[in-house]
Amino acid sequence: MTAVTTLVAQSGSGATESVQIELLDTHPHRIACTRQDGIRREFEAGSFFRCLSLFREELEREGFLLCCQGARSDVTLSGMQAQMSDGLHAYTFDPKTRTVNQTEVYILDPASYAEVGTVEDQRRAIYALHGLSEPKS
Repeated sequence: MTAVTTLVAQSGSGATESVQIELLDTHPHRIACTRQDGIRREFEAGSFFRCLSLFREELEREGFLLCCQGARSDVTLSGMQAQMSDGLHAYTFDPKTRTVNQTEVYILDPASYAEVGTVEDQRRAIYALHGLSEPKS
């Protein structure tokens, strides 16, 4: 199942880093992420989308955003997509009209820094899409 994609992580100051994402397995879903400095980390979750989110959270703690379609704030994964594509494909949506587009994106395709957000930004946008209020801490 191994597939490898190279993406860019970028900071708000414009610093960039090349990152290699490797799909390892599907039961459970696992990815390996190799940073530019050679450090390799593996992430395991219920879908590749969630694995990618775990890696994104790690990058965010260092001030980087992963520049890929799966990191866009206007991207959401349906339950059926998670099952049928292992979470590798997701829908885009219009946050203003709360309309989900039927065109899918491949989450590991590149996206510009201007299009992506944090995992928290994405979570808030998905809550708003579904008309849900934020859970109380």
